Amino acid sequence: MKTPRFGLAALTLTALLAACGQPTPVQVPAPSVAAPSPAAPVAVNGRTGARYLRQQLVVNLPAPAAEALAARLNARIIDRIPQLDVVVLELPAADDALEVAALLNREGEVRYAAPHHLAEREPDQKTPEQAALGAQAAVNQTFDSLPQYALDQNHMAAQAAWDAGFTGAGVTVGVVDDPSDVSHPDLKATWSGKAYDPRGAGKVYTTAQSWLDMIDGLDGSVNGQVDPSIEHGTAVASTITAAKDGKGIVGVAPGAKFQPSMIFAPGSVGTAAIAKAILWQVDNGAQVLNNSWGGPGYDPTIKLAVDYALRKNVTVVASAGNSSREEWSRPAMLPGVIASAALDINNKKASFSTFGRHISVAAPGVDVLLAAPLFLNDDGSRKSGATPAGGSGYQLISGTSFSGPYTAGTAALILGARPDLDPYQVRRLMEETADASVGSSAGGFDRETGYGAIRLDRLAERLKNGPMPERGGTVRIQVQVKGDTGTYVAATTASDVILEGAGPDGMVYGAQTDSRGEALFAAIAPGKYTLRIGTPDLLVTGGKPEERGTYVGEVTVTSGDAGTTPTVFQLDKGYYNPFPTDPYEANDTLASAKPVEVGKATDLAYIFNKDYNATTGKDKYDVDFYSFSGTAGQKLDIVLHDKYYPSEALGNLWGVVYIRDAAGVTLKDASGRPLKPNTVTNILSVTLPSTGTYFLQVGAYTHLNPTNGEAPYTGTVSNSSQNKYFLELRQK
Repeated sequence: MKTPRFGLAALTLTALLAACGQPTPVQVPAPSVAAPSPAAPVAVNGRTGARYLRQQLVVNLPAPAAEALAARLNARIIDRIPQLDVVVLELPAADDALEVAALLNREGEVRYAAPHHLAEREPDQKTPEQAALGAQAAVNQTFDSLPQYALDQNHMAAQAAWDAGFTGAGVTVGVVDDPSDVSHPDLKATWSGKAYDPRGAGKVYTTAQSWLDMIDGLDGSVNGQVDPSIEHGTAVASTITAAKDGKGIVGVAPGAKFQPSMIFAPGSVGTAAIAKAILWQVDNGAQVLNNSWGGPGYDPTIKLAVDYALRKNVTVVASAGNSSREEWSRPAMLPGVIASAALDINNKKASFSTFGRHISVAAPGVDVLLAAPLFLNDDGSRKSGATPAGGSGYQLISGTSFSGPYTAGTAALILGARPDLDPYQVRRLMEETADASVGSSAGGFDRETGYGAIRLDRLAERLKNGPMPERGGTVRIQVQVKGDTGTYVAATTASDVILEGAGPDGMVYGAQTDSRGEALFAAIAPGKYTLRIGTPDLLVTGGKPEERGTYVGEVTVTSGDAGTTPTVFQLDKGYYNPFPTDPYEANDTLASAKPVEVGKATDLAYIFNKDYNATTGKDKYDVDFYSFSGTAGQKLDIVLHDKYYPSEALGNLWGVVYIRDAAGVTLKDASGRPLKPNTVTNILSVTLPSTGTYFLQVGAYTHLNPTNGEAPYTGTVSNSSQNKYFLELRQK
């Protein structure tokens, strides 16, 4: 067993990764859903930076159980993804999806629960002086004379592939992006004839005019004015399939068809809509998916959708990102996904291109000439939008958003020639025929450009003469931990699972387990991997690193393996009890207060009620009372040990303690405000005004908001089995 190069115990999945450095169409019934409330509030996960809809919860649970869960949470089902057994719930206004997801995951009642994360288009950069080329520049442009350097002999060498007959003919590429302009002269002929809007029950459009009118109406009215931010999907689609007709520009796979599914409407979008967009593409004939979008952190719904695609033999491509640093973001980080980095005109890594051990190949992404939307109505008139009046419908633009579709187009060329290949073989063909000299490791892999720049001349030769790479493999890992009874049970709380290829630059794949303790790695390279497991995920439990069980060993992925039977790994440490016993319960009222002594500390206790949910109301939210005897003039320091206590972080609780007299009245300072702990020391200092019984009241700070004085059941809730604390009463 190798010694790990980093400590699993203290790291989350993203941190662990950073330290490692044509199917038959499926008809899905229209789901029954409620309309979501307008203007859903957005929140930010302070630990991961991921933005999410505060009242929307995504749950992986079969339909009957999902209905029951919604009722228990006093929630409404506002969206469904039946292929994945996923529903989106709208929670009551007082609840936070991050908190509710953590509780459900700890209970193990769902396969997973997650806040409804938002995704963003990868930010791109236009060349200021040529944001849109003049009309004259677009007249009769041909591949040999226009400034479309990306496909020339010094870069991707597309002509060699086309001359060999490899154009992507017969392949449909799904463009998961903001709505592409299917009326554009360079795209009209290569549109598949179908486009999808995933909102609500979802809707398929089969005419250009109806699709354009939908786009026009995204602002609430069809008035000939399209939001000018809608242009990304048009540029992306043209990268892949712009027609080779001697006019305008040409895409890398001009014989292929593109098929748009909308995910930005406009701005940000929830990951459930993205998953629906992906699944619709898979179920409607797409053999390749392009994803020029991303977001921080791990999202299980996107992982499930990508696995659905890969297991149906659909190749998935994602842009690496434009962060200029080494990091992992969804979906580029996911197993089986081809992550594409960007190169500049000199075949060097673009300064903005995200890098890491998950990068597969690189393609041009700086100042590439692509289509801009024109939105041409059937009567020849135009809708206004991103391209100004008189604009050509072309632009110079930069970002991995465009190296990604050059890569997706390359996948279309491969599958047009060899539709029998699986997603891993498609990936490996690109890697084995890439030009590694563009990177820092001239003979192989580097973190900046992966295996190098895509070369279609080399690829064409390989497609003609072979051999083909071996098929990819799939492995399913199950994590078990030793429970309270000494037997091994599935780790129901999320575990981080990493597969690390050999060498300092070996490919790295990461995933999290579901409530069955299972993590799937689909369409990855066969061979031996170092396996690293850490459980539970401390972002879910709020526990300490020393509570985390870890495992470092080996696992072998076999070519052609479907991964139907899990490989089990058992850990002696890392069991998580979602329902800990509080030795002082029930102590939720003054009448049931438990006695404590001055000069002593309490045992570990919890602000947690396993029976709490939005249906029961805030009167079921946990608050703890203790009683002690004191004398007039007695000076005490009441110390609250929680996650912010400076000497030792404890659990997840941001706590507050109040002191009440024998009549239950809160003691106040000279300004009439309730006494509360110092925000730095977590110590409530008090001089007792009289002899008698006193009560201490402990709860979550946001729940027992001190500005509300005597009203304890106010504020937002924090109901977690990791809301740990203890009190210490010190005589001064």
